Amino acid sequence: MAPSAASADSSSRASAVVAPLLSIGGPLSALAAALAVVNGYITTPTALLIVALLGAAAYALRALAEPAVGLPSWQQAVQLARGRRSIFPRDFTGAKLERWQIETMLEAARWAPTHKKTEPWRFVVLGGDAKAQFEALTMRLCRERLPPEKAEATLTKLERKAGKDWKNVACYIAICVKRSPDKLPEWEEVAAVSCAVQNLSLVATSVGVAGYWTSWQEAARTAPEMHEFLGIGPDDLCIGYFVAGVADPERAASYKASRQPLDSVVEWRL
Repeated sequence: MAPSAASADSSSRASAVVAPLLSIGGPLSALAAALAVVNGYITTPTALLIVALLGAAAYALRALAEPAVGLPSWQQAVQLARGRRSIFPRDFTGAKLERWQIETMLEAARWAPTHKKTEPWRFVVLGGDAKAQFEALTMRLCRERLPPEKAEATLTKLERKAGKDWKNVACYIAICVKRSPDKLPEWEEVAAVSCAVQNLSLVATSVGVAGYWTSWQEAARTAPEMHEFLGIGPDDLCIGYFVAGVADPERAASYKASRQPLDSVVEWRL
């Protein structure tokens, strides 16, 4: 996993100490190995192997001690925002995600703005057996909670998705709001979690994860049984799921987007 931003200062200090040692360590290790061969302590192949292993260790140590990268430029930040796309499971390959990718997305999510520092976001990553249980629970809740005529049509659609799209999904990330009703109104906490999801989406783009935020089936999302499954309280909220996977590169490139001109959505009163 990539080093966290919190380790930037310590990494910088470590680099100041390690770099000079590495600069002299390579020549010294090679000289020591050559002397050992000359004196008959080791053979030449063994000496070459030792030097190679020491070189690999030095490379790894340098990578660990290297200072963290600074903030991206404003051009890079805007380009990332403009490059984000909602990509759907029909264009996923079915490949799995690496844990570091998901952790990096969630690390970015938790740095969203939070009024009164309540940090209301909660995420539940559903993969493997949990993914299958979530999909089955969705089907059951729609069958039980919807009117019969609507349940039939909804289940037909979901069964079609289960056979075609859901199998390509690497994981679902439940997007939950931990309520603090004594401190903040609901809309402020929902807004904070929405900002967290935008952070998550942007970083997903940067680490090669495709996906989109879905409200899911309301009958399932709001059910007490789903709250219990997700481990959230009865007064908490689930406001949807981020459906994550690996996109086919050609299909992902076909997703286009446009926005209204800036002047059509901004009124300047400077």
